[in-house]
Amino acid sequence: MSNLQNIENKIPAYMVAFVRVENQEEFNKIYLEKAVKIVSKHGGVTIAVADNPPSIEGNLPKGRLVILKFPSKEDGKNFYNDKEYQPLKKARMQISQSDSTLFERGF
Repeated sequence: MSNLQNIENKIPAYMVAFVRVENQEEFNKIYLEKAVKIVSKHGGVTIAVADNPPSIEGNLPKGRLVILKFPSKEDGKNFYNDKEYQPLKKARMQISQSDSTLFERGF
């Protein structure tokens, strides 16, 4: 199977996170720019970012909503488990709290 066929057969995956940051300036300096580079390394792109989006039904977690798209669920997992990302993840967890998930697009 060629690389083109491999890419065409992948099902996109989405990482959705609600992030609550205690110090936005520190978060940007320590985490954000470096993390975006690692997301890109795994084919990920930012789809949307919104601060405390309103709920149209039910209860949403508080915080900044971030939606990332990856070529596949495997690519999303590879980002999250990337050796280069681990110290950033640890730093993020010290200055913020989050709720997140990774899933494939359905239908």
